[in-house]
Amino acid sequence: MRYLTLLLVIVMVTVNFALPGQWFRDMVKEYRSAHGLETDEDMLYKIEEAVLEASKNTGLDPLLIISVIVVESEFRNVIGLYGELGMMQIKPQTAAFVAKKYGIKEPEEGWIRIMWDFKLNIKIGTYYLKYLYEKYGSITKAVENYNGGIYKEIYAKRILEKYSSMLKLASTFETGG
Repeated sequence: MRYLTLLLVIVMVTVNFALPGQWFRDMVKEYRSAHGLETDEDMLYKIEEAVLEASKNTGLDPLLIISVIVVESEFRNVIGLYGELGMMQIKPQTAAFVAKKYGIKEPEEGWIRIMWDFKLNIKIGTYYLKYLYEKYGSITKAVENYNGGIYKEIYAKRILEKYSSMLKLASTFETGG
């Protein structure tokens, strides 16, 4: 119970001090440019807005959402080895399941849209993470089960390490460091 209380305090600090911010937009731009992808300011703000909205609607820490995106795609709209799509690497079947569970309307084009619509991709991916958190009652178990591949433990470890470093960054905003 103390862990959950501490986590909630960390989430509140994170939301208040770490996002929104230029550091986030700079980070996204750096990841994308490392892959030769041009990114304008409008897109950076829209990605930030999508993360904040998903966080607000699900109650999940935006830094956790960012950590998943960094590990899964480095903010690129990519296709995974097993049909995972977009920034949060969601399969269309998973998107359909999540949409049904949380009352999200399917796009006219079908769930293939999550490949290029990063706002929808972040929304669906975050709701899927919320589902896993509700199912397992643990952030660790949620991120372990987010990636269904044979390397899911490695991905989970990388996500949690990234999340930990993001929380440290957030604390520098809190302390003014």
